[in-house]
Amino acid sequence: MRCASHQNLNPSKTDIIDGSSITTLRLEDGSTIRAKVVIGCDGVNSVVAQWLGLTTPVRSGRSAVRAIAVFPDGHGFEKDIQQFVDDGKRAGIVPINDKELFWFMTHTSLPPEIEMVSDPESIQNLIIENLAKGFPPEYINVVRHTDPTTLSWAPLMFRYPWDLLIGQTWRGCVTVAGDAMHPMTPDLGQGGCTSLEDAVVLARHIASSSRFSSDGFEKAIKDYVKERRVRVAGIIAGSYLSGWVQQGGIGWWGGVVGRFVRDHIFYRFVFKRLVKVSEFDCGRLTCE
Repeated sequence: MRCASHQNLNPSKTDIIDGSSITTLRLEDGSTIRAKVVIGCDGVNSVVAQWLGLTTPVRSGRSAVRAIAVFPDGHGFEKDIQQFVDDGKRAGIVPINDKELFWFMTHTSLPPEIEMVSDPESIQNLIIENLAKGFPPEYINVVRHTDPTTLSWAPLMFRYPWDLLIGQTWRGCVTVAGDAMHPMTPDLGQGGCTSLEDAVVLARHIASSSRFSSDGFEKAIKDYVKERRVRVAGIIAGSYLSGWVQQGGIGWWGGVVGRFVRDHIFYRFVFKRLVKVSEFDCGRLTCE
């Protein structure tokens, strides 16, 4: 369900039913929903996040193309993940099974008139003839076998980490979770993982509310935000740093300096520590 606009999400502190304040959501089809708790899981362009006052996600300066390649007779790749890096570009191949591979390319964003192209064949040709020029033949061959229905091309967005630390992430019994709270670049592979963590932590706090009333729910939402905001802000920052450095930097940071930092400092000393963010226990789903 989608809200028509952030102006149409109206919490009512004076509307009390069974001891709880009620939030009214007006949807774009004209219908309304009344709820004691509202959790906005409506993605990067979240209407609920706008209503709360969180800043709009920004472009990272990079874009990503992602798709599935299909080899009916088998692709012949081992199960290992392969990665290819160049100045301002990073690509990879991830086997899914014997006949399908996931492939991606992240690159410094191109002019908007180019990135507005939505035709899968045109995007595929742009990769083969331009962006992947100089990459190994096996990568080009994977791109040629793309299932066009799976191909996507979009700018990589993120929310400034400090916005979660000092911004309005909850109000009364309304908050956000997943990409609506913490959109991030995909460079640590933690977007979906952190969303699952959100669900566990939020469910635990709501279940452990002293009483299912306005005060109990508000405390649960507040405690959920307090527990999550520092971790997800750190992952947003780590993901951005990881992608920025691995592509050899952007602007003045690129070239020889970017490659040196990436190959001799980042991969040797920093990346392993960033990857450890995935080794996290968010606790039990149920309260004691």
